[in-house]
Amino acid sequence: MYLLIDNSSNDKIIFHYCLDTNWVQREFERDAQDLIVLVDKLLLSESKKLTDLRGLAVVVGRGKFTATRIAVTLVNTLSFALRIPVLAVNEWSENLINDIQASPIGQYVSAQYSAPANIGGGKH
Repeated sequence: MYLLIDNSSNDKIIFHYCLDTNWVQREFERDAQDLIVLVDKLLLSESKKLTDLRGLAVVVGRGKFTATRIAVTLVNTLSFALRIPVLAVNEWSENLINDIQASPIGQYVSAQYSAPANIGGGKH
């Protein structure tokens, strides 16, 4: 199973995943649930486990700063723990599996942002 996490929307989290040769898109409303909890729900709904993951991708370059950092941290952590490739992308594409497979195991992704971070700016 290959999984793309798109955490860039303000109101939902989008997962694209491939079972065999078919890509499926599933959305979850953004609420108080942690991203890893939603990944677990997705896997359980497909009778899969984390160890069934063969590669990961994450959308970077759009969305909120913290949401991007959380998604990047999650895929890098899973990639490290499961010894699987990970890839940063701008969006889902038909060639995603090939692109993920071409990424070396042990090479991790960095967050890219749509705008400069607004951290601790405070009012003057």
